[in-house]
Amino acid sequence: MQAPEQLYRRFQETFYKYYEPLCKYAFTIVKEPHSCEDIVQETFLRVWEKKQNLIGSEELTWYLYTAVRNNCLSFQEKKQKTILGEFNTPDGIETPIERPVPATHETDFDTLLKHALGHLPPKCREVFVLSRVSNLTYKQISDSLGISIKTVENQMGKALRILRAYIREKQGFLIIACIICWFLTS
Repeated sequence: MQAPEQLYRRFQETFYKYYEPLCKYAFTIVKEPHSCEDIVQETFLRVWEKKQNLIGSEELTWYLYTAVRNNCLSFQEKKQKTILGEFNTPDGIETPIERPVPATHETDFDTLLKHALGHLPPKCREVFVLSRVSNLTYKQISDSLGISIKTVENQMGKALRILRAYIREKQGFLIIACIICWFLTS
């Protein structure tokens, strides 16, 4: 049993280490920044309240990613039920209108990365983010998602092929944007 001060310090270190990567991971599933933060905070709260025995153990990383994934899926399921349960007219369900996002010519790396990740299939994106953003090993990813290591390898290969194609497609735009930026600052 850990001393309360030591337990709290380890919990705090874990929180600061995993909070941002878990939020990024949750965003790949939920796509709502504030909801992602809520999900991650609730997961940490649950660890503090009911899973203190995991604090400081190697199992905690696996637990956090698995719990965040499950909580994101539950969130989406609840959200879908809410949307389907809202009757705005007596005749049936009024589906929300999806407004097109105005096209912008961003050269911001994070924006381009988000757009590129948006071209990946959901499972592929999830594996890629766990590997490259959260720095999990293929073994940790396979354990967390309940898939084989070979499937993780296949999904990573697929993700990299899609991202390379996206980069080749956008490369012309990036070169032009760099030339314009250079011209404007000269």
